[in-house]
Amino acid sequence: MDRVGVIGLGKMGLPIAQNLMDRGFGVIGYRRSGSPELAAAGGIVAASAAEVAAAADVLLSIVPDADAVEEVITGPDGTLKQLRPGTIHLEMSTIDVPRKARLRDEVQARGGDLLDCPISGSPGMVAPRLATTFASGEQESVEKVSKVLDAISGPWVYTGPFGTGAQLKYIANLLLAVHTVAAAEAMALARRTGLDLALVQKTLDTSIASSVIWTQRGPLMAERHYTPAPGPVATLHPILEQIAEHATRTGLSTPVFAAAKEVFDQALADGCGDLDIACVHDQIEGPR
Repeated sequence: MDRVGVIGLGKMGLPIAQNLMDRGFGVIGYRRSGSPELAAAGGIVAASAAEVAAAADVLLSIVPDADAVEEVITGPDGTLKQLRPGTIHLEMSTIDVPRKARLRDEVQARGGDLLDCPISGSPGMVAPRLATTFASGEQESVEKVSKVLDAISGPWVYTGPFGTGAQLKYIANLLLAVHTVAAAEAMALARRTGLDLALVQKTLDTSIASSVIWTQRGPLMAERHYTPAPGPVATLHPILEQIAEHATRTGLSTPVFAAAKEVFDQALADGCGDLDIACVHDQIEGPR
C-alpha cells in the first residue's frame, strides 16, 4: 500500500495528505478546484476521483456533505468508474450513517470495501497529530489499512461495526456543543459580574470546573476573538443536525444538547457561520 488517494484537499484533507507523505506514502489527490499546494508538497494532482481510484492502493475521502460523498463515489467521474477489486476506501466525512451504508454496499458490489472513519478534531489539530480517527466497518479491512490510519493524524480507534465511527463522533460533538455553550455562559456571567476575566480564566483552568473547551475557547470568548476560526460554526452545525436526528431515532430526549443546539442555530441564523464556535458567547451575553 504505497500510494494513498486523497479526495478532498481542503482544511482537513490537505494536512492529512501531508501527514501521509511524511510517513513515506505517495499521495495522489483530487479537489474540484485543484490543489497546487499538494503538488508543491510533492504529491500528484489528479483530474478526477476516478483517476485517483485507478492509481491508488487505498482511497481516502473527506468532503463537506453527503451529496459531495455521493458525487465522489457514484458520480460520472466517481471512484466506482475505476475501482480496482480489493481496494479499501476510508470515508472520513461525517454524514448520515444509512446513506453512507448504501454507498458501502455499492463499493462492496464492485469488489472493494468502504469504511466509516470520521475524524474528531479541528483542522489545526491534524498537522500536529492531535486529532483522533474513529474507524468502523469490517475489522479485516481496518487491519489491512492500519498503517494508513497510523499515518493520518494522531491516535485512532476501531469502534466496531460500520457506522459506529460516526455514532461515536456524534457523542463527541454532543459534548463539544454542550461544553462550548456552558463555557460561553460562564464567561458571559463573569463579564456581566465585572470580574477580571483573565483571573477567572487562570483560576478555573486547573480547577475541577475546567474543560478542554474552557481552556482553549475561554480566552477567545474573553477577547471576543473569533477569526481566524479554528472550528467554524458552519462546520459544526450540520453535525449537530445529524446528532438531533440520531437521538430522535433512538427515542432519547436530550434536553441539554437541545438547549445548546438552539444557541448554535441562532448563531448560524445571525450570520456567524464563518466565526469560531466560541462566538456563541455573544449569543448569550449580547454584542459589545
